[in-house]
Amino acid sequence: MRRNRVSAGGFTLVELVTVMVLLGIAVVGMSTLLGNMSGIYLQSVQREQLLGQSRFVLERLNRELRDAVPNSLRVNNSSNWSCLEFVPFTAVMRYRTIALQPDTLTTMDVVSKDPNFGAAAGQWLLVYPANPADIYTASAQKVQLHNTPQPDDGDKNNATRRLQFSQAFGFGTVSPATRAYLLDSPVSFCALGNEIRRYQGYSLQSTQPLPGSGLSNGALMARQISNDLATRPVFELAPDALTRNSLVQIQLELTAEQDSSTVLSYSHLIQVSNVP
Repeated sequence: MRRNRVSAGGFTLVELVTVMVLLGIAVVGMSTLLGNMSGIYLQSVQREQLLGQSRFVLERLNRELRDAVPNSLRVNNSSNWSCLEFVPFTAVMRYRTIALQPDTLTTMDVVSKDPNFGAAAGQWLLVYPANPADIYTASAQKVQLHNTPQPDDGDKNNATRRLQFSQAFGFGTVSPATRAYLLDSPVSFCALGNEIRRYQGYSLQSTQPLPGSGLSNGALMARQISNDLATRPVFELAPDALTRNSLVQIQLELTAEQDSSTVLSYSHLIQVSNVP
């Protein structure tokens, strides 16, 4: 008599343990892979944030220094801050009349083809600034405009203008290029702590103003700055020479907030025209 054997369904304990071990290995491998991928993604995001901040502040400085008055740049560095100051101009023109000391005039006839040319009451007019003192202090190269400036000289030529001074004035030196500037208010970029801030809206001062001493409520330009300002200031100025214009060297070190191993370092040079 032949008996049919029917195997009972299911898995043995050894088979179950083997499957669980294999699943555990797969889960650990997947979690490690996903962890590495998320770490790489987070690091790339942090680097992109640092790149964006550095590009923004460097491009902003490049653009603004194009309109800086020659020889108006000043730098003040310490272990607590690194500050760059300059004076932008609102207009540059060529003059047709000028009085040299001891002679004086109350007006200056100028030529400008800028269709947006304008002069404001109390604005400073500057001729041939040879050094920062000609700009930031009372000098024989700078005079203030009258409360009621006369931009139209009456000759029906839109390119010619007449500017009225607040007083009879004689300049100390003429410009070889017969060039004159109308000054805007000064601008400062300061690295303080882990930030770079931009300051504007203050008056010309003989001593460079600093954060907490003349500068306040600056606009945030960049964060996560990690320079050791005592040994690596953000801003350094190489004065002009006979063979080159002045140079601003910008050294930036940025460190990611969530990963101190993610560090970007820049050394950037901006050439500033200093032809007065």
